[in-house]
Amino acid sequence: MRISTVTMFEQSVTSLNRQQGDFLKVSQQIASGRRVVNPSDDPQAASRAVGVDQAKAVTQQYADSRVSARNSLSQSESVLNSVSDAVTRAKTLLIQASNDTLSDADRQSVAFELRGVYETLLGQANATDGNGRYLFGGYKDDSEPFVKSPTDGKVEYRGDENIRRQHIDSARTMKVTENGKTIFQIQPGGDAEGLFTTLENSISVLETPAETDADKAELRDTLSTSMNELDDSLDNVLTVRASMGARLNELDVVDAVGGNRMLNYEQTLSDLVDLDYAEAISEYSLRQVGMQASQKAFADLKGMSLFQYL
Repeated sequence: MRISTVTMFEQSVTSLNRQQGDFLKVSQQIASGRRVVNPSDDPQAASRAVGVDQAKAVTQQYADSRVSARNSLSQSESVLNSVSDAVTRAKTLLIQASNDTLSDADRQSVAFELRGVYETLLGQANATDGNGRYLFGGYKDDSEPFVKSPTDGKVEYRGDENIRRQHIDSARTMKVTENGKTIFQIQPGGDAEGLFTTLENSISVLETPAETDADKAELRDTLSTSMNELDDSLDNVLTVRASMGARLNELDVVDAVGGNRMLNYEQTLSDLVDLDYAEAISEYSLRQVGMQASQKAFADLKGMSLFQYL
């Protein structure tokens, strides 16, 4: 069987190109740190890696959502902590005002301080999350949820009754704040005389001179009722705060689970596509030797011709 010089040349070139391709492939793997650089390197592993990457992306989205949820809950919990302090201060002032030895001027002085607490609470009820969204206004963000009526100056709730929620995991949706109406206006048991109304009534009676026995009786009754209502309001605020604290604790647990899930995904992804450097370097050396041998064989072949002997 005769083998022409052209055939031998073509076979040598083909072998050289194959050796160069294998060498470059290993070089690319080492440079990238990945065994599967192109899907054709391992179609099955590449396909599974795409699925794992997608699962990682979803898990990261939930992790980001938990960060946002934690920020909202932490801000709301911090505001409610200040609210509980303000309600406690209001109760202390009403106890002070209940002293029968106080004069009308003394009670007006207490009313002045109580109005300061009232304004502080109004500001806290209209607190924002730093992004312009009101914490306790439901989904309504275009205006403050608690405003003073232009007719009688009493505080009214202008937000809606929705509660913001976020997906913190694939099967868990969490409330990230509470409705302002629930916190500041609805008393336990469904009574519609709320925190601001309680303070408005207290301020009004303290600013009114108690000249007759009937005036003094109304003063005592109003202050007694208001103190009971403040106790109810404080219990309500503390209950909401406790609920937020429980949700913050749950976020820590879900974070830990999500973190472990992410580590598992990363390990799976590494097993699928990452490079074994020891094996790759060994193959790199082998391919380098093979390529050098092909280059030498090609060089020798180029010099082989019968015309050299004519």
